[in-house]
Amino acid sequence: MTNIVVRRKPVATVNPWNEMDRMWESFFDAPLRQAVQEPRKPKVNVSEEENGLSMSVELPGFGAEDLNIEIKENLLIIRALHRAELNEEGKEEERKTAFERSFVLSEEYKRDGIKADMKNGLLTLELPRKEKPAPLSIKVNG
Repeated sequence: MTNIVVRRKPVATVNPWNEMDRMWESFFDAPLRQAVQEPRKPKVNVSEEENGLSMSVELPGFGAEDLNIEIKENLLIIRALHRAELNEEGKEEERKTAFERSFVLSEEYKRDGIKADMKNGLLTLELPRKEKPAPLSIKVNG
């Protein structure tokens, strides 16, 4: 009778260097894939001042002609659409970059006095406050 030695394959050997490479690639590739698929979300800074509200929106690559700002009821809507034509090795492509952001406005701001200014990719909006009525004193007769 002969002795037969059965050798089994080791169950999934894990190479720690391969695991580190996989984690490293997924860490750096994931934000790039998300940035391509998700729409842009520009940074917005809102500050409240005595005379009104001041907003600044970072829009690098956009010009004043790319912007559309409107107010519907109590909603301030900022839209931007930029079209660029790319030529790569005889291929013509049109790339669109767009975003839309909206803000709810309270009744204390004037709708007709809003000022918008675009310089070097920074949109600045100034929303003035409505004037508060002066307090009244009522004399009581008697």
